[in-house]
Amino acid sequence: MQRTRSVVVCCSILVALNGVALPQQPSKFESLVASAQQAQAKGDFDAAAEFYRNAVTLQPQIAELRANLGLMYYQTGKDQQAVDSFLQAVRLQPNLFVPNLFLGLDYVKVKRFREAIPYLKRAALIKPTDPQVQLALGQAYAATGKSRLAIASYRHAVQLNSGNANDWFHLGVMYLEQVEADARVLLAQHRDSGYLHALVADTFAEQRAFIQAAEAYKTTLASEAFPSGTHAAYGFVLLNQHDLPGAERELKAELASDPGSLMAKLGLARLHVEQGAAAEGTKEIAEIWNADPSFLRANIPLFKAGMPQPSLSKLQRTLEEKRANGEILEAIAILFQNGVTPQSSEDSAQHTDVTRDSPQCPKTPPSDIQKLYAAGRYRKCSDALSGQTQIQARELRLLVSCAYSTARYQAAFDSAQKLALDPATEAEGLYWETKSAQKLATETLARASELDSSSPTLHVLLGDVYRQRKYYPDAEQEYRKALAIRPDDAGGLFGLSLALLADSEIDEALRIAEGALKTNPSDPEFNAVMGEILSAQHDFSGAEPYLRKALNTKPELIPHVHALLGRVYAETNRTQQAITEMKLGLSDDKDGRLHFQIARLYLKIGDQTAANQAFAASKRLRSEGLTRAAVAMQQGENDNESQ
Repeated sequence: MQRTRSVVVCCSILVALNGVALPQQPSKFESLVASAQQAQAKGDFDAAAEFYRNAVTLQPQIAELRANLGLMYYQTGKDQQAVDSFLQAVRLQPNLFVPNLFLGLDYVKVKRFREAIPYLKRAALIKPTDPQVQLALGQAYAATGKSRLAIASYRHAVQLNSGNANDWFHLGVMYLEQVEADARVLLAQHRDSGYLHALVADTFAEQRAFIQAAEAYKTTLASEAFPSGTHAAYGFVLLNQHDLPGAERELKAELASDPGSLMAKLGLARLHVEQGAAAEGTKEIAEIWNADPSFLRANIPLFKAGMPQPSLSKLQRTLEEKRANGEILEAIAILFQNGVTPQSSEDSAQHTDVTRDSPQCPKTPPSDIQKLYAAGRYRKCSDALSGQTQIQARELRLLVSCAYSTARYQAAFDSAQKLALDPATEAEGLYWETKSAQKLATETLARASELDSSSPTLHVLLGDVYRQRKYYPDAEQEYRKALAIRPDDAGGLFGLSLALLADSEIDEALRIAEGALKTNPSDPEFNAVMGEILSAQHDFSGAEPYLRKALNTKPELIPHVHALLGRVYAETNRTQQAITEMKLGLSDDKDGRLHFQIARLYLKIGDQTAANQAFAASKRLRSEGLTRAAVAMQQGENDNESQ
């Protein structure tokens, strides 16, 4: 790509010279440019650079010439010389595309991201259809912590080149980065907000940790303000706990505050099915479909998750009978059949299309929009609001709720951003932005996997992303895809063993690690895995030699190995050694558990002061991230009880 760009610029120089009277030795200048082009075509960029440098001495005011010289330096890795040439070209002609682009690329290459952004922005204005500009701009924004701007740039890049799996991968990762960025703001500025508690509750519910989810929803509902639909979400948790009276109470509480709530009606339909009234549940499902088919399609997985199989089978039979009698549409019955996968986000195919302008619909009166929402016609509500250029906070709330409820996650994300930028609605906006970003990340990363299904490297990268965020089944699936293509892929085997271990599939993780160590007994990564597996099986004496071999593993894994070795020492009554090893692993403590273990060891040797400090650090760490906090709470650890 870079060579093509260089040739184009060279041609433009020759064209520019056709009608120009050259003051100094025109034949020599043209000869130098021609020689540069020839060397460039052969890939001899050093020689081309020398020819261009000599040409510049003859014609120092030609910006394109300096740009080409910079390109040759760029090709040969002479970054500072490239930057100097591009800067000179930009000073001569500020709106020249190539030097602005490659100045930005060079600054990105040497990690001077803030300096890259102005040049890349100018290049994007000059040539908005160039995907390379958007990718570089996304990378620069990401590196400077501007995740929303990075998302916008990566979205633009995939619009311009929708077939590039790597671009979709970067976009998906940035959605996940936005989730983490929002969590940090919520925890720092809205720690007592009902929106933060609701997000924690939702996280537990998605992990099917229903006891913790129920407690978190109780805390949410005791807050001054909380998201619409919280009573219904709590109702679904109670349904999964088989607390049918409690579920009915919460679902009716949702309807009391929002009589048109389709989520509450969907919960009541499931409640009636589980109570044996499948005919009544079927009728309610048909009513939901009539109000908004998009909502029903989007929320079928929630409806079916955890439903007892006899109840689901009875519902399916009832739906089929009513379909045969013409009482309901075939499309409704199909949704509940086994093996049917509901469609993904309704705007997933279009959410990256910035070339589409939102339709400028006539402004719908707020009273009419409220009526659409109250009637559960969420898609129509979303459509009515999406085309309006000026929208108030009250209408934004309706838009984000309606869009999310009907799987229009990009529309929800964009609207939530606007709420989050207003201090008065920041917590609410961050809540919805987080939830929609999670959905978009899942869809976007899946798109990357589909586009480059034959690349084991991409599948391993996707597996690593999912594993680091504790989406273990998704991670396992990606690692297995990599291994299906390349069975001996070390990254795939290592990642799969870690994902299986984290997902409590210890026997299979052990089989993979043993197989890898037969091939290479000294492999430090798989020695670390074996040590962790044996520790999980409480074979601490067996784990120790593996962990010692693992101490020369990758630098990023060493703290975890020290922490594991510390546990081995603790379990084999070497308390002081255990404390020493665990302290070497503290950088690996993401949720406070390691500090907690150290605190207990300090208590064992009678150092109350050090124990209290470690307990305090543990408590602080457990509250610093939504997912990490959820995991820590799910472990059931409690400082006071353990003391």
